[in-house]
Amino acid sequence: MKNHAVFLFILLGISVLLGSFGSHFINVITEDQKLTNLWANAVEYQFYHALGGILMLIVFKQCNIMEKWPVNLLIVGIFLFCGFFYLKTGLRLTDPTIKLRYLRYLRPIGGLCWVAGWFGAAGLVNRKIVRQAKRDGGKKSRRKKQ
Repeated sequence: MKNHAVFLFILLGISVLLGSFGSHFINVITEDQKLTNLWANAVEYQFYHALGGILMLIVFKQCNIMEKWPVNLLIVGIFLFCGFFYLKTGLRLTDPTIKLRYLRYLRPIGGLCWVAGWFGAAGLVNRKIVRQAKRDGGKKSRRKKQ
């Protein structure tokens, strides 16, 4: 879990660096608003999903869930989805006519990894809650009502 958290914090730092790079250099290099928006969207998605991965790790720790595959799916999704947009922007800056025929399929695969990661996390947390409720036998809280 610690390695995942460290890696996600690094991804957050990289997203800040890429965001500042985009706002300071890409806007100067090109006036193509499509490319700058593409870059900004990739940075936002990277930031949100890395932050969501940290939140996921906190919830997993709180629920005592040891499986980390949903977090891994978020990380893979960041590399595929955002990485495609970073690559596309970089290549289009050098050659605006370049076509990314087969690489464009990385983006939806990355998005599917995100969806699977989020739904997988929801399933793991739900399974943990249901198991704990069955183990407790449906007993109510022992706190005294005031």
